[in-house]
Amino acid sequence: MVGHSNSQYDVHELDMTGSVSECSYLPGRMSRMQYRLALSLTPERYEHLLERGWRRFGRTLFRPMCAACSECRSLRIDATAFQPTRSQRRTRNRNDDIQLHVGPPTATSEHLDLYNVYHLDMHERRRWPFREICRDQYFESFMDGEFPFAREFQYRLNDRLVAVGLVDMTDRVMSSIYFYHHPELRERSLGTFSVLRELALAQETGRHWLYMGYYIRDCISMNYKNRFAPHQFLQQYVADDEPAIWQVPE
Repeated sequence: MVGHSNSQYDVHELDMTGSVSECSYLPGRMSRMQYRLALSLTPERYEHLLERGWRRFGRTLFRPMCAACSECRSLRIDATAFQPTRSQRRTRNRNDDIQLHVGPPTATSEHLDLYNVYHLDMHERRRWPFREICRDQYFESFMDGEFPFAREFQYRLNDRLVAVGLVDMTDRVMSSIYFYHHPELRERSLGTFSVLRELALAQETGRHWLYMGYYIRDCISMNYKNRFAPHQFLQQYVADDEPAIWQVPE
């Protein structure tokens, strides 16, 4: 572990390297992650990290550093140029009865029930590991730390909470962190709908990029992200003082 203070951004971070473990996304692969713990981040510092492939869950920042695999590719969508496809417009119209409220992240019993029923369904259908989450665990995963850009997208149908998106919003960019929804509404393609709503808000507020985390071609849970165009891939994960190069796919 290495601790350092970045005076340019007035933030203290702690660097760590995880151990090699079985990959959660691709069977038969091994993975290793690079981590940073941060009590707080300025929006400017966070944008700098996003541009270099870092993701945030609570106080934990992470990105892959696998020795023999480069399938996890950071992807960002150009919100200023995005136009939905015909299929995406159908998904948007099919869900026009769902109300969206954007505010600070919260952790109510409604959130925990929805989170747990979603993950139980994913465990049964896709063999995700399942452990019922409690309020403290939810807080640690999604709400811990001082991050003024943290937001929650609450989706309600007839006043019922049916989906939640955790999204970071600085003045210039957005980062889609996590999304979960009620499995009863799977046919509505709420995952696609949530990305469309995030992109719409980015366009309305003049934000350039929507960072989508990692695209993994051969993982069904992670390979939908390149359906939103135009998008770019990060060429490689670089140090803080090196330029980040993003490329348009060929």
